[in-house]
Amino acid sequence: MTIEVCKNGLPILDQFSEEGFIDCVFKIADLIDANQFFKLKLQASYEEQDLEIEVEVLKDIKGGFDSEMALIREHVYRNCIKFSRVGSKSDALINILARLYSIDETDLRMVSQETFTGIALHQGDIDIAEERVKIKIFGKDQSENLEEDYYESFFNIDLKAGFVFWNEKDQDYRRQLIKGLSVEKLK
Repeated sequence: MTIEVCKNGLPILDQFSEEGFIDCVFKIADLIDANQFFKLKLQASYEEQDLEIEVEVLKDIKGGFDSEMALIREHVYRNCIKFSRVGSKSDALINILARLYSIDETDLRMVSQETFTGIALHQGDIDIAEERVKIKIFGKDQSENLEEDYYESFFNIDLKAGFVFWNEKDQDYRRQLIKGLSVEKLK
């Protein structure tokens, strides 16, 4: 897979979007090994605007399925991934996502932090430092109003290659995702 970059060297955010889905690619600009988590500074570009978000990912995540593809409940991790705002570049990311999702909200500000439950979509042992890991993440899965707040997406990490791919699972989750990641409430 060839990743297209713009003139500032950052990947173009939505270059792998197709068939109505908005999939995002980020460069891992910084990686810190911090106890139980890897801390990642993720960067991308959209229409010459630099975008950035910080993410913490559980290091010791295990494959979520056994040999018969049954879910291993102990391998469903609360607080598996945490997104953190890093200022105006994170706000720009949320606003661009809203625009790409055809949501008419503007001037959104990203929440300071949002934590996700995650399941690695693998069987057996995985080594997040050495191999590409596909994680399904669940936002607002502890909300009292799941029907209005809950959303899912895929967060695929390739530390060795230096990229993260954040992909839509279902277009019906767009409004909830933007609502969950922004301070201002959507109508």
